[in-house]
Amino acid sequence: MTGTPATRRRAPAMSPEERRATIIEAALPLLAEHGTQVTTSQVATAASIAEGTVFRVFRDKQDLIDQCVRQALRPEEGLAAVSAVPRDLPLEVRLRVAAHRIADRVSRIGALMHALSATGYRVERMHDERWHADRQQWIQDTTEALAELIGPEADRLRLPAERVAQVFLGVVFSSQFAGQMRGCQDNADDAHAMNELIDVFLRGVLTEETGKA
Repeated sequence: MTGTPATRRRAPAMSPEERRATIIEAALPLLAEHGTQVTTSQVATAASIAEGTVFRVFRDKQDLIDQCVRQALRPEEGLAAVSAVPRDLPLEVRLRVAAHRIADRVSRIGALMHALSATGYRVERMHDERWHADRQQWIQDTTEALAELIGPEADRLRLPAERVAQVFLGVVFSSQFAGQMRGCQDNADDAHAMNELIDVFLRGVLTEETGKA
């Protein structure tokens, strides 16, 4: 006896907001690789949708690019990764994980902006009040997350945890800038340089014997 073929259920349709998020997620790596030369066909393929669907969510390709840039610069982006660092790890390991996650976000934004600028996108058009507010909010939120990460060792610190977090964030930014100036393309070299800076940050540059002198 043969049964009645099961009826295949269609997946529930995405809301416009969900569809927008899916398209942006698919588009960001392509923009970092191709800049403004990326096509909506490439984006649609990466998002597993029909090309026409892109234009049901975004006015045009320019709107898509602008919204991708906005998403990449949102304060929430990257903050969750820092907040999620396990608190039961040793302090040095916690800082290493946090530093590499922050550096990864900064690198991805840098690659995106470089690719867009190199292909004619006017990045400065995004430098409005909202851009500056988002940037300041991300720095503030990340500093607070780092202070919370460092907090369990507060009794071992020479400075308040929030001030230590501010200095540490500056160290991470400096490391990223130095890597760009060196033209470093090796992730292993970047990781080694970052770990070295964290070691100096925690222990200073003087040897134990020198410190006793």
